[in-house]
Amino acid sequence: MNFIESMPKFMFTATSSVLLTGGLLLAGPGAASADEKEEAPDTGCAGVEMDVSGVAGDFPDAAEKAAEALNEELTQDMAGNMNARTATCADEVVEATKDRDMDKDAATIAMATTIVETHLNNYTGGDRDSVGLYQQRDHYGSPEDRLDAGQATEAFYEELDVVYPDESWEEESPGEVAQDVQRSAYPDRYHDQIDDAEVIVDHLW
Repeated sequence: MNFIESMPKFMFTATSSVLLTGGLLLAGPGAASADEKEEAPDTGCAGVEMDVSGVAGDFPDAAEKAAEALNEELTQDMAGNMNARTATCADEVVEATKDRDMDKDAATIAMATTIVETHLNNYTGGDRDSVGLYQQRDHYGSPEDRLDAGQATEAFYEELDVVYPDESWEEESPGEVAQDVQRSAYPDRYHDQIDDAEVIVDHLW
């Protein structure tokens, strides 16, 4: 399921040229103003501050419906806490997994990791230099890369391949695999979220 592809697509075409003269930007009627861009609602798995109360966005109906359905099925941390934004972030994890030709088991490990680290919030900050769904440190890439759910998931799997070459992770417990990639000070937390992660992946796959 790809929520973003299900959204209506709009195209804006400039009808006149843009001219920069004397420090002034002159644009024709087809160009959007800076104010209009600032007011545009978030779509996709956008970065959010640590306090997500009141955070709004413009998400497709499919994301809303997925969140409602999942809230009825989940039993752990995300039970009753899914919304269109977190469902969209979860969907981007699933889509990135498919793009890498990995299976549901891999997606479940990635999903459990994001639940533990951020409860599926794409945080713009965190402990020290950690940002994003996975709270990845700066050696994973630029802040922009780590705040891109697809690229962050790709980076997670690249680290997985380093820790467990030749798909040897398949022989280990999912919670242990997540811990070995993340190297958390709280190693048991990932195992506790595996069941919910599996439910989310099954629903969005």
